[in-house]
Amino acid sequence: MGAWHSVSGSPLISPYYHMVSDESLPHVEPLYRYRTVRQFTDDVDFFLKHYRPIGLSDLLAYVNGYKPLPVRPFLLSFDDGFREMAEIVAPILKAKGVPAVFFVNSAFVDNRELCLYQKMALLIGHLAAKPSQGLEAKLDNLFQAKGTGGNETILALRSVRYANRLVLDEAAAICGLDFETFLASQKPYLSSAQIHGLLRDGFAIGGHSVDHPFYGDLTLEEQLRQTRQSVEFVRERFGVNYRVFAFPHSDAGVSNEFFERVFGDGTIEASFGTAGLLRDIRPKHFQRFSMEKSNGSARRILAWQLARRCYRGTVRRTTASHRQCADSNAEKLLST
Repeated sequence: MGAWHSVSGSPLISPYYHMVSDESLPHVEPLYRYRTVRQFTDDVDFFLKHYRPIGLSDLLAYVNGYKPLPVRPFLLSFDDGFREMAEIVAPILKAKGVPAVFFVNSAFVDNRELCLYQKMALLIGHLAAKPSQGLEAKLDNLFQAKGTGGNETILALRSVRYANRLVLDEAAAICGLDFETFLASQKPYLSSAQIHGLLRDGFAIGGHSVDHPFYGDLTLEEQLRQTRQSVEFVRERFGVNYRVFAFPHSDAGVSNEFFERVFGDGTIEASFGTAGLLRDIRPKHFQRFSMEKSNGSARRILAWQLARRCYRGTVRRTTASHRQCADSNAEKLLST
């Protein structure tokens, strides 16, 4: 790992997660894999063995020029604000002395609303558990009427975008699913009390938009509104004295003007993307890599990211063909 890190020239290792659980979670499992408690614990032990943990305060001191980062630092972060962050993740990290940043969506805190992707997952799971040609025909008619793409019902569900997200509520009514009952009974997201508890334990909280849109689909003004509102929610509700933000999904399609405005007017002090282990062209914007796209070990995931960085260089905005070639070369390098 030391040799890989030296060759890649990466100053910061920044892995991120959404969920850690041994349970089968109907609001997450149909959409993406997540780490078990054992896998997550092994991940943390691996990073502790090879890297030095830092907290958000360390990163902000570096961003503001107060002190350099330590040698081979890593910063853990977690998106979407699921309650397992307080119930499972935080106790593990606290026991091991590892800081972290939890990014939350202001609309979902205290389980006031359900994200469109949790709705999507519940609908997919419902159709898988209770297949019905008649039900799927009704849903297909709904999706066609709303202009949602996909030749099959599940594909149509997965293709629902933020702009037409209300179609999922109509689909739930057809299926007999009650999202409000799920929210009230399962409480999938962090409560304000749990977030205060995370802060008391030394963890940091950041904004993750209001209700998790893909920023590339939004106007500049809506991007700015979502960002400012979520960051201010965290500051006002929880009394933190910093302003940090992680893009939901990714920062793909976000213009330079957005960054100029949010950094220029002090909306945020630092931001985080999901483009992998790459150094961004903006000194206050940090790219992270997912720990959930593979069931492989942390060593394997990180080695692939380091190899990928070696081939793609230090600036993340490359062409699609360059990315494919670089990712292919990274795989070849790892196999040698």
